[in-house]
Amino acid sequence: MKIGSFNRRKFLEMAGFLGATASLPNGLAYAVEPHIKDQPYNRLTEEEEIALGRKFSAEYEKKVEILKNPSIDAYLNQVVKKLGDVSQRPKWPYHAKVVNSAVVNASAIPGGFLYLQRGLLEFVEDEDEMVGCLAHEIGHIVARHTTNQLVLMFLARRLFDEVKRNLLLNNDDVARIIEGLGGAVVLLAQMNYSRQNESEADMLGFYEMLRAGWNPNGLLTFFTRLKQTEKGRTSLDIMLSDHPAPADRAEAIRRELASVKVTALLVERTVHFRTMKTTLKNLPPVPKAEKR
Repeated sequence: MKIGSFNRRKFLEMAGFLGATASLPNGLAYAVEPHIKDQPYNRLTEEEEIALGRKFSAEYEKKVEILKNPSIDAYLNQVVKKLGDVSQRPKWPYHAKVVNSAVVNASAIPGGFLYLQRGLLEFVEDEDEMVGCLAHEIGHIVARHTTNQLVLMFLARRLFDEVKRNLLLNNDDVARIIEGLGGAVVLLAQMNYSRQNESEADMLGFYEMLRAGWNPNGLLTFFTRLKQTEKGRTSLDIMLSDHPAPADRAEAIRRELASVKVTALLVERTVHFRTMKTTLKNLPPVPKAEKR
């Protein structure tokens, strides 16, 4: 069901959001922010979830090419830390890495780990757009969307107890289980976030940006440009195939912007952002096998 097909209150009720007016540290008032709810079937502790993220990331990085550039990495992780610090799980070790792929997409790993496709960084046109993407992925992590799906998968195959028992141990048992389920890359590709999940991540990201000092309008411009460019852009297929329509998401952000007081100026192209874009242009092209 499209977000734009019913009113905001109805959407919030269906998504399970808790509606409460509150104040931000800088005195700004906001309308309704989703309050995360842990699912009863997800019995992983925070320590175990972070350990799952580390083990999952290690397996993922065996299969993909990580773009290692100190200046880009430092810039992205500075942004990620600011967003994570004002999220509803501020103590998690948020960290971002870039995958050398032309696909316009990003992935949220349990426990605070983010992977951005190079194509996404090349697609965004200003810093607020980029930060909006990062904030959205942190929203997935905060709400435990990826972890919940992995836990359900483990439970369905009667592997949960074995995974939980080995997460904090220095062995390869969890890696073996991940590989037996198809491997980290395949599992990530199979993540099927519901529209509720995506909308919750959007709103969590919206308020993370607001608290961290970025203008959430960046989310609106990003979704608007996705809508304008989705036709004929095969590199957008993965991002658009399992997400609500960009037009619906843009409308939800537009309504939220109208209900809060935003004082942060739009950030277009900071020195760090321009440096990142220039660095990407000067790097060797994405390997042909990765192009779509």
